[in-house]
Amino acid sequence: MRRIIAALTGATMAALVVPTLVTVTPAGATTTRTSQAAATDPVSALKRQFRTHRGVKLTENTKVIGEGKKNRTIFTRRNGVLEFGRTGMVASDLTTKFNLPVPDSELKGMFAPSRTISLKGVSYTSGGIFAESMPEGKKWLRTPSGKVSLVSAVQQIISTVEPGTLRATLAHTRAKRPGGTWDGTRTTVHSGTITLAELFRVSPAVRTMLGRKPTGRSATLPVTWKIYLGSDQLVRRIVSSYTESTRGLNSTELTYVNDTRYTGWGTKVTIKAPPAGQVVEFDELLGDVSQPEDPIQELFQG
Repeated sequence: MRRIIAALTGATMAALVVPTLVTVTPAGATTTRTSQAAATDPVSALKRQFRTHRGVKLTENTKVIGEGKKNRTIFTRRNGVLEFGRTGMVASDLTTKFNLPVPDSELKGMFAPSRTISLKGVSYTSGGIFAESMPEGKKWLRTPSGKVSLVSAVQQIISTVEPGTLRATLAHTRAKRPGGTWDGTRTTVHSGTITLAELFRVSPAVRTMLGRKPTGRSATLPVTWKIYLGSDQLVRRIVSSYTESTRGLNSTELTYVNDTRYTGWGTKVTIKAPPAGQVVEFDELLGDVSQPEDPIQELFQG
């Protein structure tokens, strides 16, 4: 089991939610109306949401499509809440579940539901691949955020809660049209394409995911996107997709379609760390086991 944990160390783990460790209260209608009136553009509207103990709810699914547009399946589902401070997102509390038939084997835990709270530069993960290796009485694995990312190949690659990422992505808008009603507001959908290299340049989340600058064909990998903006200019939905070869594993090309929806902008949120007595340190769990190359990062290197 220690060998398997080491093999998965570098790979990004999903971020999760623990109901007893987060308090969420719906925002008042007055706050919504005020933001709606004050917003002049999507980036300004987003920045106005950056207030202490305020946030937004998130639901997401990732669909994987095989070659020839066959074998479509929802691979993961993720939901929870993000907490903002005065400068941006300061914490997340999300749950990820895999929508896969899991064989009764040593790798079963890899696809089990897991929970992660991320705040103050660290992440606390419960469940998943680590569950059976935890010391008695411990439920949470504490890791530096640099080792466990909130973004992976099977999660939304365009983080529209990052002002720079939102601005850069919308700069590539090629078309606009009515987008229907989401979160109780009529939306306009903007669509376009951005390269992985530019996302790496503007997005802290993508830099954490990849670890190093994409090279070769991966640098020019096109990420196609649709962003649904409400009448208050806040993002209600983003759908992104890209196709990558799983070279080094097999010769199959897979398309990832990430569909993220935001609701309840301005929600009151307070995310807390788990009880210290239930936490074990990352290095303590792994001991002297060496850390291999990250297979997720390898997908995006030339």
